[in-house]
Amino acid sequence: NFGTIVIGGDMVKSNELTFAGTCIGFTVMKPLRRSGAAVGDIVCVTGTLGNAALGMYIVSGRLSSEQLKEIEDIAEYAKKALFQPYPRVNEGVLIASSGYATSMIDISDGLAISLAEISRKSNVGFEIWEECMPVSNELREIASTINIDLQELIFHFGGDYELLFTLNSNVLEDRKKLEMLEKYADMRIIGRVVPVHEGIYLRKENEERMEIRERGYQHF
Repeated sequence: NFGTIVIGGDMVKSNELTFAGTCIGFTVMKPLRRSGAAVGDIVCVTGTLGNAALGMYIVSGRLSSEQLKEIEDIAEYAKKALFQPYPRVNEGVLIASSGYATSMIDISDGLAISLAEISRKSNVGFEIWEECMPVSNELREIASTINIDLQELIFHFGGDYELLFTLNSNVLEDRKKLEMLEKYADMRIIGRVVPVHEGIYLRKENEERMEIRERGYQHF
């Protein structure tokens, strides 16, 4: 799908012998780093979040038979998100070449860890808007029904092979480019970049601020 010869590279453990490769390549344009975010930028992600985490809940036996019955409709989709994630290669190229992108990182280890990484590299903080978090209606309903912490799935569990990135806020005035990114990069705006001393926090719908702690997928 992406014209690569060798891909891979990971640190996990399993009972089976696994051979993992490392992808080495080059870019024809200036690489988009994690260190370019600036105060005033908007914060975005691709796709929806939390689906792979739900898939892990399903296959790891954490749910009762009654809970599994409640999520039959979305179970296969969640397991596919976990075992067959689709890398956002084309979307990443599109975002990077938009002329507005200032930083980017993948969020496979969890949104909270990725926010913290860009925060360190760019010396900025983040305000994330609870009402803008890209979660499917089905997942919201299921999390409530079977009493799973939705914020845990979104911020800390990991497994979502999506992209977290920042855009210069001038993109908001470029409707054509903004609509192109929303349509072809499956982009969702989730917050804004703030001064580093403000930290990384979730602005809840009642305007309350809640710190987003740096916690995510643990490899070992």
